[in-house]
Amino acid sequence: MKARFTFGVMVSLLIAAPAWASINLNSSRSNVYRLTYPSDLVTPAQAKAILAELDKLGPADEAKLKQWLPANFKRFGIAGDRIKKLIVLPRDKEMKEIGIILLTKPEDEAAAIAVTVKSSKSNSSD
Repeated sequence: MKARFTFGVMVSLLIAAPAWASINLNSSRSNVYRLTYPSDLVTPAQAKAILAELDKLGPADEAKLKQWLPANFKRFGIAGDRIKKLIVLPRDKEMKEIGIILLTKPEDEAAAIAVTVKSSKSNSSD
C-alpha cells in the first residue's frame, strides 16, 4: 500500500514538473499580425496598441518590422532592453497572419513559435 502511494506521488510529480517549467506566453492578433510575448513584458493593452499601429502600416517585411518594432517599444511603454530576441514569421500555409515573437529568454523560442503557429491555425475568428 505504501509503495503504491509513493509510486502515485512520483508519477504525479513527473506529470506536474513540465507544467511548472513552462513559459507563460500570451498571443494577440490583428487582421495582419499575430504578436506573441511573455506576460511579464507586455500587457494586453500594450499589445493591442502595437497591433493597431502595425495595422496602419499594413503588411511589412521582416527587415522593416525588425527596424520599426525596436524603434517604437519605448513609445508603447515596453522595456526594449529586456527583449533578447525578436522573431518575425512570414505568412504561409500554416500562418494566417505575420507572426511577431518577443522573447526575454531565447531558449523559449521553440515553444513561442509553436504557440504562435498553433494559435494562428486554430483562431480565425478572434
